Amino acid sequence: MMFLRHLPTVQEPRLYMALERTYLGYFKLLFVAIGTGLISARLAVLFKALHYATLAHFFTELFNWLTWPAIALVFVVGFRFMSDLEHIEKGLPVAAKEIIDPRIYMAAERTFLAWVRTGIGLIAFGFVIEKFDFFLEQLSTMLHTKLIMGEGFSGMGIIFILLGITNLVIGGINFIRTVKKVDEGSYHVHKFLYGLYGVILLSITLVLAVMIIRVSP
Repeated sequence: MMFLRHLPTVQEPRLYMALERTYLGYFKLLFVAIGTGLISARLAVLFKALHYATLAHFFTELFNWLTWPAIALVFVVGFRFMSDLEHIEKGLPVAAKEIIDPRIYMAAERTFLAWVRTGIGLIAFGFVIEKFDFFLEQLSTMLHTKLIMGEGFSGMGIIFILLGITNLVIGGINFIRTVKKVDEGSYHVHKFLYGLYGVILLSITLVLAVMIIRVSP
């Protein structure tokens, strides 16, 4: 987040891209926290079935401490990003010769790689959650007991995978459009893509919250 708003700003492409990478890092961190909370909830179910009450309580508390604050912060960080973007747009525009610069292309590449890292990280977390659900189902069959928290508990990993794929697609489109604009010497931020990603991100967060509420004891 930008804490140095008292300093002058300009509509410089690298500044926009740095802001984009920073907030992608925040979103990745928050969804890692949510994913860790969901895995903790599954561990709580497992240890409860195995009669390890202390561990079950610990992982239940860890789930509550990680998941709900992270879900709330997704909305806060999203609105903060739009606020910081608006702040940069108040600065003076830069000349075309400052846009057609090798460093701008490298910044665009770093930004694209940030999208890719975030997408791959979310997909990997989604697979971990789905594999853990499968493990609990198999273990419940072996132990002849129920180790799942209801039908709504499964499928959360799929949401992470879909969000990861969304990151890869939007990151790729964003990179292609950025390079095209830089070639023309008239870089502008892609507000439509930001808005689309924001709607998808907040919608997925709401869906996760509803699913968690439905299966919570």
